[in-house]
Amino acid sequence: MDHLSRSLLNTFSTQPLNRCSLERKDSSWLTSQLSNSQSEYLVLDGHSVVCINSDPVILSHKQLHSMKAIYNPILLGLKKTDNTPVFVMNIAEPEEALESFYSEKNIESLSLRAITLEIDPELAAMYSYATMLNHWHLSTRFCTRCGSGLVIKEGGSIQQCVDESCGHIEYPRINSAVIMRVTKGNKILLARQETWPEKMYSVLAGFVEVGETLEHAVEREVMEEVNVPVKNINYHSSQPWPFPNSLMLGYTAEATSDELDFEQDDIEHALWLDADELKVELTAGRISAPGELSISYRLIDDWFEAETGISLQTFKCSYSPL
Repeated sequence: MDHLSRSLLNTFSTQPLNRCSLERKDSSWLTSQLSNSQSEYLVLDGHSVVCINSDPVILSHKQLHSMKAIYNPILLGLKKTDNTPVFVMNIAEPEEALESFYSEKNIESLSLRAITLEIDPELAAMYSYATMLNHWHLSTRFCTRCGSGLVIKEGGSIQQCVDESCGHIEYPRINSAVIMRVTKGNKILLARQETWPEKMYSVLAGFVEVGETLEHAVEREVMEEVNVPVKNINYHSSQPWPFPNSLMLGYTAEATSDELDFEQDDIEHALWLDADELKVELTAGRISAPGELSISYRLIDDWFEAETGISLQTFKCSYSPL
C-alpha cells in the first residue's frame, strides 16, 4: 500500500472538495460561486458544528439569502463530483438565526469530535477543513508584521494587511506534530497521560519544533517522554487534526533499548506489550485502545493485525475516545 492510500484510511482524509487555489484569485469567479443557486453552506458556531439531532446543518443558497443578518461565507471549494460550491459560515447564537427554518427542531452546537464517527466520512473531512479554516479566521485578526487589521482575500484562503504600505499576506497556520509507533522486536510501546480517559493507552506524539526535521522530532519526543533512543524512522501516513489546527505526521521507529523512564515528562505510565499480551489486556478491559478517530488507532491496528491476523475492531467495546 502506498502512502496516499494509507493516509486515506485515516479520519478526515477523504476530502471531496477541490480547493480551486488558482480560480479563487479571480474576484469575478468568486462572485459567480456566491451567486450559484446550488451552493451549500456549512454552519459553525465558533469551534462547534451547528446540528439538528446530531446531524450537521447545511443551508441552501435560498435559505442563506432569506436570512435577516448579513454573513460573509468563506469558500471551501467545489465538490469534485458536480462542482457544487461549498462555503462555511460562522453564526453566533444559531438558534435565533435559524429559527425561521427550523422552529420546531432542536438546534444545538456540538464538537466535531463528538459527531465525526456518526456522519459520512467525506462530510467529516469537509467539516475538518471548515473548522480549521474558521479557527484561523477567529484567532488571526491583525497583521503579524505591522499590527494593522486584516481583510479577507481569495474567498477566505488568505488574509491581507489593510495598510497598503505593508500589504503583508497571512496564510492559515498549521501546527505540525509527529506521532510514532515505537517497537522493539515483537513488542510495541504504549503509554498514557494522566488527563486521558481511564485505562486508555496510545502511541507517543509531540509537536515539531523550530529548526528540526520530522525525523529529529520523532527521535527527540521519544527521548523526552520515555528516554528511549530509536532508529529506522520511517513515514507511515498523515492526518489533518482539527482540534484545533494540527497536521499529524505518522511514523514508525525501532527502539534500541527497552528501559523506560517516564518520570521526566507528562507520561503517567508506559509499557512494552507483544500482540498476545495486548490482546489479553484489551479482552480483560485493563487497557483500552484509542478510538478510530485518531491516526494513533491506525498505527496500532496495522501492527496488531500484522502480528495476529485480526483487527483492533474486535475489541471495539473497549475503546475510549481520544
